[in-house]
Amino acid sequence: MSYSDEPNLVTPARRWSVKTIVITALVLTLVGGILWIPFFQKNLDAAAHDARRGPNRGALYDVVISGTPHTLELGWTAPAFSAVLSPAPDAGTTLEVSGDFGRETLSWNPAENRFGPGTTRLDPFAHPKVKLVLRQSGRVLWSDTLWLYGIHDTHGHSH
Repeated sequence: MSYSDEPNLVTPARRWSVKTIVITALVLTLVGGILWIPFFQKNLDAAAHDARRGPNRGALYDVVISGTPHTLELGWTAPAFSAVLSPAPDAGTTLEVSGDFGRETLSWNPAENRFGPGTTRLDPFAHPKVKLVLRQSGRVLWSDTLWLYGIHDTHGHSH
């Protein structure tokens, strides 16, 4: 048997393994995501409550199209999506609407003074985010992503 005066260094054991750290991070992310859903929905409901509303109970947005200020009301017509643009656009103008529900192109309806109503049925109390593209003769006049705030329930306890 041989002995040495040289120190024999022992590496300390890791307190947390990489596997434990990864699993902990995944669990915290999952729990945080689950807790975020009701918080996010509560904020959307508050924003829907505070949104300016037009004569059709849709959310109003001030937009500028080709240098001219307009008011855009995003709402419903039994329960399909429709949009009112004031002042009215020129003939041949279309509004392309896309979101989680799919994509639809709405023509201006001069008899009802609105785009649509479309064929896609939406929950009028939901708050989807929609991408809107206003076109005239294939040329993009305006484009933006806006919240289609649902009708605020004034009969419940969510005052």
